Amino acid sequence: MKLVNQAVILAAGECSRFFPFTRRQHKSDFIIAGKPIISRTIEALDRVGITKIEVIQSPQDDQSLQNTFASYTPSHISVRFYTQQEPIGTGNAVIQALPNLENRFLVINPQQINVDEHLKNLDKHQDLLASPDNLIMFSKTTTNPSRYGIFALEGQRVTKIIEKPTDLTGLSNQRNVGVYLLTKDFVNFMNTLPPTEFQLIEAFDNYLQNHPVYAVEVEETSLTLKYAWDLFGINKHIQKGNFYIAPDVKIGPNCKIGPNVNIESGCILENVTLNNSLIGKNTIIKSGVISDSIIGNNCQIGTNFITQTHNPDNTPIQTIIKNKPVSTGMLSFGILIGDNSIIEDNCTSLPGSVLAPDSHISQGSLISLEAL
Repeated sequence: MKLVNQAVILAAGECSRFFPFTRRQHKSDFIIAGKPIISRTIEALDRVGITKIEVIQSPQDDQSLQNTFASYTPSHISVRFYTQQEPIGTGNAVIQALPNLENRFLVINPQQINVDEHLKNLDKHQDLLASPDNLIMFSKTTTNPSRYGIFALEGQRVTKIIEKPTDLTGLSNQRNVGVYLLTKDFVNFMNTLPPTEFQLIEAFDNYLQNHPVYAVEVEETSLTLKYAWDLFGINKHIQKGNFYIAPDVKIGPNCKIGPNVNIESGCILENVTLNNSLIGKNTIIKSGVISDSIIGNNCQIGTNFITQTHNPDNTPIQTIIKNKPVSTGMLSFGILIGDNSIIEDNCTSLPGSVLAPDSHISQGSLISLEAL
């Protein structure tokens, strides 16, 4: 059963937290296994019968998204672009497409390459689709409710939504995964509210007082793309324990390539052990052991480069983003290296290190958070 014809993709907002791979493009244009992440989302939408895509982008975006859609969208799918002038939340982003919205449509984020798997969960809940006025929010069990929007539920009906709650009284263990089936009537209602960061959640919380809003739980992985290390989860979903090496990559005879490794075109690896890492285009690595790391395009790394990946007390790795400490939530995490960087021979990086694009690290250096 075809659900809807139309999908809204929310590709606006700041990408500054995606450092050091902010580049002049949207973060969903990051290349994994030879093509942009968002191209796989287009494929997933095609699989569920979407024929119209509305893309919300920020004014800072250049033509990268348009070029990606031009290259990867099938001819039977139409695409329109809208600019959200200020990054004031997902609700305001959806409103940008209001003049062209159909009565019911899908809303997703650009990294949700498995949205077709999420939608299959509706096969068990056809009753929720009986009324064209029902809103559906997809949810997933969480053990960290303070990080998400959390639902209060009566059966499947949503009675309240609290963003990042500290008091869990009356709330379920179901978090918002950012996939919605909405109606134009709901967006018209949302448009009467003041534009804020949480306009969408506030609109839901008001609308559900008099209208049916339902939660459908998904078991599949819910992919996020806020920080650069979120690429590990997307890459793992794509690789499924295998690895990707572009056809023109030159691999030395003593290289060891582990699972969930991604190596893009033009790379030269001479004597390297790689585990759970992503290597960008045209990067050269002489030798070393690199794990749980992401290296950008056009980097040069010398001999005997070692990435340390664990804290001595086995606590989650912290790093620095926008001059503030941020927990990655990962127990094993190496380094993020921005494009066009050079690391000379015999260097070691401590867990959670981040190098800005165009960095130059001299021979024998210890790369640490304090040195960034």
